[in-house]
Amino acid sequence: MRVKSRHRKVPEKKQLVERVLDGYRIEYVARTEGLHPETLREWVRQFRDEVESDMAKRKPEQSAQSPENVLAQPNDIEKKYTEAMKLLGEKELEIAILRDLLKKTNPTVLKDLK
Repeated sequence: MRVKSRHRKVPEKKQLVERVLDGYRIEYVARTEGLHPETLREWVRQFRDEVESDMAKRKPEQSAQSPENVLAQPNDIEKKYTEAMKLLGEKELEIAILRDLLKKTNPTVLKDLK
C-alpha cells in the first residue's frame, strides 16, 4: 500500500523550519505534521538561511513591548506553569494506574490462553 504524498507550498515549509529553529525537535514537528523526519531535515538545510534572516527582522519588532505587556507576562507564566504542573500530575497518575494494571494478572485472559 502506497502512502499518498502531499506537496506543501514554500511558505508552509518555511513555517515548519521556523518551528525547528525556535527549538522544537525535528522528530516532533515532523510527526505532528505527518512528515518523515528526513524530509523536514532537508527543508531545514534548504531554508535555514532565509528563515533565520526573517526571524532576525521580526525580532526587533517583538522586543519593543509596552510596559503593560511586560507586567502581564509573569501572570501568564504562572498560569502556564500551574497548567503544566496539573498535566504532569495527571500523566503521573495515569502511569501509576497503568503500572498497577501490568502488575496484576487478569484471570480471564489466562483462561483464554489455556
